[in-house]
Amino acid sequence: MMIEIHNLTYTYPEEITPALDQVRLEIDAGQLVVLEGNSGSGKSTLLGSINGLVPHFYGGRFAGQVKVEGLDTRYAHPGELASRVGTVFQEPESRFITGSVLEEIVFGLEATGLEAAEMRRRVADIAQRLNLVELMHRPLGKLSGGEQQRVALAVAMGRQPKVLLLDEPTSQLDQPTAEAVLSWLIELHDSLGLTTLVAEHRLEGLGKLASRRLILSNGRLTEQRAAFPSAGGEPLGQSPGRRPGGLLAGCDGKGRMLSPVPDLSFRLNYQGSPPRLSVKGLAAGYDLRPVLSDVCLDVHPGEIVALVGRNGSGKTTLLRSLMGLLPPRTGEVWLDGVRIDGRKVAEVARRMAYVPQWPGTLLFADSVRDELTLTLRHHGLDQNPPLLPEELLSELGLDKVAGRYPRDLSAGERQRAAIAAVIVTKPDLLLLDEPTLGMDASTQESLGGLLHRLRKDGMSVLIATHDQSFAHRFSDRVAGLEGGRIIGEVSLGESPAPFPYEQAQPMSGEALRPRPGRGRHA
Repeated sequence: MMIEIHNLTYTYPEEITPALDQVRLEIDAGQLVVLEGNSGSGKSTLLGSINGLVPHFYGGRFAGQVKVEGLDTRYAHPGELASRVGTVFQEPESRFITGSVLEEIVFGLEATGLEAAEMRRRVADIAQRLNLVELMHRPLGKLSGGEQQRVALAVAMGRQPKVLLLDEPTSQLDQPTAEAVLSWLIELHDSLGLTTLVAEHRLEGLGKLASRRLILSNGRLTEQRAAFPSAGGEPLGQSPGRRPGGLLAGCDGKGRMLSPVPDLSFRLNYQGSPPRLSVKGLAAGYDLRPVLSDVCLDVHPGEIVALVGRNGSGKTTLLRSLMGLLPPRTGEVWLDGVRIDGRKVAEVARRMAYVPQWPGTLLFADSVRDELTLTLRHHGLDQNPPLLPEELLSELGLDKVAGRYPRDLSAGERQRAAIAAVIVTKPDLLLLDEPTLGMDASTQESLGGLLHRLRKDGMSVLIATHDQSFAHRFSDRVAGLEGGRIIGEVSLGESPAPFPYEQAQPMSGEALRPRPGRGRHA
């Protein structure tokens, strides 16, 4: 028995309700187990109990017993557990220790005592498998969220532990990279007998891997399914009961969708209205490395635009440049007819709000409710909030955790808390970077419904996402980004939210129409 959990009950500090309640679980060596459950159900906490972070790092009240290969996690030395258990966390950026990709991977391997030749071979193999060759000497802080996640996977898998814990491992990855990660996981599982526990909302593609499915609900292990109903599974990005024609599968090098999507008219009629956001010939990058080149994009009042593209295509860089966090090298950014590139971030933030990939960077207050109050006070709106904080918290399903410390929440709850903290001022333009991280289907529905309600009041939204389903259901238009350029756009049609997959009729031909050049002098 590789993992044994007996009557585990755990409560976070200053909390009354247990995050885990009388959990009993045994996992044999070599099993691959999928852990399911809604956002906040206790999945991350359960993983933390196996790698020893619960309770040693978080504190709180711990009852019961957790053993990994016979080691009791309450008494085992951290080094003993680290040699057996590898973990990929939801927000890898906060877990990095070194400065560059190569240093981080090597640091993780040094503890294994490998000989120099074997270490070089393994580093080269990891870099090739996870498409990290060109990133090896890049600073970790200048990678996209998906690239950071690949590095975290490389560090955890490169050490070839006996137990591998993956917390939403594909949440920030594009489809080809996610499939490559799963392929490597199969190989490690088969060749090394690796015991793997995966907490994941994107269950597609895991069917042929998993030997068991565990269901967590409100901290209790309520069901254990023997296997997935379909032995073959489905490709990542597709969901049961949804037609391939209703999905966005990314773009090829010529600006064409790899899978067709419905080509209907705009959900709202923007023709004749000036754009709220107008980007003209934007170029940006880090140090001497260019990332964006001649980006042109318009977003109209009340329009929701999804920005899609592979990891490293420039989605995060574009959002940071619009916000002023990364000054553009050339080009112009206009907001309601006023040029804003080059202005201070604090000035831009009066009308534009940005939620980054890792929401923890926005959370500073002692409670979720205080996060909203702090934002309103900073904008001078605490006496007359544009949106009522309690109603907003309820709409996003945060009312029950409103008094909790934000950093003790699940990734999905932290994401919603960060979104609530910026939406409460009702900005004219909202920038969201991978907003569905850690969110289950019902929570995504709530977020999408809220965005559609706000767009009716004129709020514009630009979303960078790999979540093809969310992009298709809740956006008016999709723009494809490849190699730092907008390579094409497609309108998703007029339909009430959420967009009904079942009524979507695939079209023939090229669904993503490449646009003519609109350089800075157009």
